[in-house]
Amino acid sequence: MMRREDLRLRQLAKAGDIEACLKLGEIYLRGSAAIAKNIHIGIYYLRLAIPKDHGRIASCFAKNLSLREIVDEDLIIFLKRAAEVDEIAKLKLSAWHFLRCEPDIGAYWLRRCNVKLIEQSEINIPQELSIGRILDSLQAIQVLDPGDVSCIVASEARSELDENRLDVSIKIISTLSKVRLSVSPDLALHQLICDIVAYAEKYKHDLGSLPTSLIEQSLERCSANGDLNACHLLGRSLAGYPCGHLPANRLVRSQNLRKSVALLLRCGDAGMPIAWLHLFRICSDYRSSVANPTMARFCLEKAAKQGSAEAERCLGIIILRESFDVGTMANGMKLLHSSAGKGDSFAKALLSSFVLPVIGQEEEAQAVILEIQRVSPVLAMRLRLARAFGLTKLEALSMNIAVIIRPWGLVLERNILIAKRKLSEPRAIPAINSYAMSCLDMASNLYLSKSQDSSIYEGSFRARSLQLRRLLQKIQVQEKIFFSTASSQERDAIRVGSKWAKMQKDTLNAAFLDQSFFEANNCN
Repeated sequence: MMRREDLRLRQLAKAGDIEACLKLGEIYLRGSAAIAKNIHIGIYYLRLAIPKDHGRIASCFAKNLSLREIVDEDLIIFLKRAAEVDEIAKLKLSAWHFLRCEPDIGAYWLRRCNVKLIEQSEINIPQELSIGRILDSLQAIQVLDPGDVSCIVASEARSELDENRLDVSIKIISTLSKVRLSVSPDLALHQLICDIVAYAEKYKHDLGSLPTSLIEQSLERCSANGDLNACHLLGRSLAGYPCGHLPANRLVRSQNLRKSVALLLRCGDAGMPIAWLHLFRICSDYRSSVANPTMARFCLEKAAKQGSAEAERCLGIIILRESFDVGTMANGMKLLHSSAGKGDSFAKALLSSFVLPVIGQEEEAQAVILEIQRVSPVLAMRLRLARAFGLTKLEALSMNIAVIIRPWGLVLERNILIAKRKLSEPRAIPAINSYAMSCLDMASNLYLSKSQDSSIYEGSFRARSLQLRRLLQKIQVQEKIFFSTASSQERDAIRVGSKWAKMQKDTLNAAFLDQSFFEANNCN
């Protein structure tokens, strides 16, 4: 129960009495039989008296608060003020600078103390060994609590955690491995180390003298606590994959594929597509102890479903390579088209292999198309599609545009006008550039604006062919500038996935061997 004099002191302090504020604030900082220790309330009352007696307040903070409490409450400025006149403040300020890896400033304040901790020569030129001895001595005289060291180090390193000052944070953290204090890092310090590793990966920074054992311990602790970035870092490292420029053996001491798979599965389930790609790579390696082709395909599908361009490219390649019908080919091209739309260069190159070449200058062809459009807009649309998608004359004039258009390209139906069965087989053709996509939009708008029986307005295939011949003769232009003249073998090779894969073997190998997406990027 609060005593009468304590109640009176509180009343005076609330009324603005400076001396009462000082006394009550100090009581709250150290606690008493009647008033429990409460740092926040103590700081509140002492701050009320700052304008009147700054020096006394600074000394009060230095004497009654531990170094960790001073750091946590951001009272270092008061500690520096108190160090001008107070012995204990000098020792605490010295310890703070040593823990911040500022040995020169720490030695300066230590030389100003009357307490002799170690030989003066070691203070003048502080080395790693002498810094450890100094901090041990500060612990012995109860200036520094070993249980608070990791918290202070974590706080100071966290304040320096920045792209341009990352080396300072690493240097501060490394203090724990150099000094001979019985310190057990807490969760805050482990989390900070994980954040430092993530920063180092992102900004291509080295980890300095930060020991691998401490990094692995921190990644383990934070992973167990549910941190996805730590799971991703540890999962990749345990599989032997580098994290950006950081080799796996810089983060972990040995590999463990089973543990890696478990960690990456957790990341994948939490919505991290790159984790599914790593799992695909691990499970598809037949030399691995966790090799599983079915699981590898599942992981690739999961990554593709979450929008990963690399996964869409790899899954599209697998589907195309195994396809024997146009429907399956269309599914593979759809994935490749989505990947190419996200900037994947391999996907763009593979899509281009499905478009047969068309000769002639683009400017000349467009000028002729515009002239034909005045007479027959639908015939002009067929010529645009023929040039954009590499169609033969027979394909361009006989296709049913209303049913072959897809958001990513064209799927030609079986052509009953072609006698040879192989050449009449359906085929899928992707849009490989913005012009082809604009042609799709134009064709879609044109045919959606007509009735379902729009073909009657165009006439038969023979009528279209005759109309085109007359128009071109009138303009005096050859039809070869619109249509592909590829051989039957070339056309047949892009209809079946296995044949296409054989022709594109080098590009496919390069697409699968490209592992850049397995390295760290701004996706974590």
